[in-house]
Amino acid sequence: MNSLYEIIILLLLGGLGGLLAGLLGIGGGVIYVLIFNHYLHKIGIPDSIIVPSIIANSMFAILFAGVSGSYKQWKNKNFFPNEMIIAGLAAAVSSISFSYIISKGTWYTKESFSIFFIILLASIALRIFTQRKKIEKENLQNPSMLSLSITGLISGTIAAFSGIGGGVIIVPILTDIIKLPIKKATSISLGVISIMALFTSIYNAMTSVASAGSSSLLVFSLAIPVAIGSLIASPIGVQLANKLKPSQIRIVLFLFLVSVILKLIYNLS
Repeated sequence: MNSLYEIIILLLLGGLGGLLAGLLGIGGGVIYVLIFNHYLHKIGIPDSIIVPSIIANSMFAILFAGVSGSYKQWKNKNFFPNEMIIAGLAAAVSSISFSYIISKGTWYTKESFSIFFIILLASIALRIFTQRKKIEKENLQNPSMLSLSITGLISGTIAAFSGIGGGVIIVPILTDIIKLPIKKATSISLGVISIMALFTSIYNAMTSVASAGSSSLLVFSLAIPVAIGSLIASPIGVQLANKLKPSQIRIVLFLFLVSVILKLIYNLS
């Protein structure tokens, strides 16, 4: 049972993740993974299921951040349901498929997870840094169903292995390859994340395990306070994003990713 102090901390940390989700369209998973990595170890989740449990609880919190951020985008008339549904369903299929594979084996260890996470974030940070001077060119054409489906499949796979929602992959694909404006890409990303996280969380809630503090991969005593914090803060991030230039949003994301990478490397040493 969490103390009042711990609940407040979880709410605040969830709020930070939600703020980043709304601002950057990345779902907040980078923060949630760090939160659940700490607290799940603390309550005694065994090493055999620690990685799928971190990912599952992160996806649950991402669901609330994504839905809250998408609602704010809808109110701001920056909402693209067709693109969200196509990519979101594809992402859900790949996310659930790989989540099942990960949960049924012991090959994906905590160390493997951390190394994969560091490489993923480093590659994204490098891409942002090398393209910081590029001028955004808007694509007025709607992206094809094929390109959206492939984007969803890739992001769902990344989400299953990292627990970060896939937004850090969706936004770069939509902006750098499909050439959508970053604010449109951010909105689509939040919608895709919401759909994927919904179906993946239902699957995770139905996955029974024998562990401390939970009968499933989801530990609701931890996940719910984080989710509530993200639900509250995500619209604030969306509002802030509307006031910033695309170049400023990229700088915020780059600095944040670098700080997380340094923290993960320190933990591995």
